[in-house]
Amino acid sequence: MGNISEFKYWRFCAWNGPVFMFVFIAFWGLMGHNIPPWNPETPAAVVANWFRADANLIRTGMVMGMTFAVCYCVWGLAIGRVMGKIVGKDSLLVDLQVWGAGLTVVPLLVSTSFWLAGAYRPAALPDEILQLLFDWAWLLIDLAYSVTTVQLFAAGVAFLQDKRPVPLVPKWLAWYGIWVGFMFIAECLMPFFKTGAFARDGILNFWIEFSIWFVWAPLLTVYILKAITRLEQEARG
Repeated sequence: MGNISEFKYWRFCAWNGPVFMFVFIAFWGLMGHNIPPWNPETPAAVVANWFRADANLIRTGMVMGMTFAVCYCVWGLAIGRVMGKIVGKDSLLVDLQVWGAGLTVVPLLVSTSFWLAGAYRPAALPDEILQLLFDWAWLLIDLAYSVTTVQLFAAGVAFLQDKRPVPLVPKWLAWYGIWVGFMFIAECLMPFFKTGAFARDGILNFWIEFSIWFVWAPLLTVYILKAITRLEQEARG
């Protein structure tokens, strides 16, 4: 019964995924004015005035984003437990996925701290410094994609090895996750463009790249929760 009781913790960890997504969209994204992102050619004075006028709003959004960023790592642990039932708990794939999820939290924390720093004493900072903090945060949160790609690749490869007649996670979702990981490489173009599809607010860099991940993550959460229920039933015999 000890092993069976563990499943409630797995389920709790899995629900951290939707919590993270909701908080980041609501607080980092909408309250923090990052959905949609500002165009890179926005004058420094405009960015600075935003920091000064909405300082408390930005502070609140970034504090919440930083506080709940850890939920992403916790979510990754639930994925890792289910992966372990397919490839074995000692598989390197499980380690890669968990490390990928954990390391994804680092750029989230650091980049939100840059936005928070800009809103902490905006009246005392020159316009160009506030613009620098804004650009710096976006460059980090976009260009740190590789750690998340490790997670996507490891999870996808592991789920493709499921030999069950009905896999715990569908093969099409495993392949989709791998494809999303490959697509993130387009983020490398972002520093070279200030307008167009590859810019920070461009159709490819932001709207497509972020959207395909926000399809994968909720779908995977649904199947992870279903998988936990199936594994719990199997454990009960």
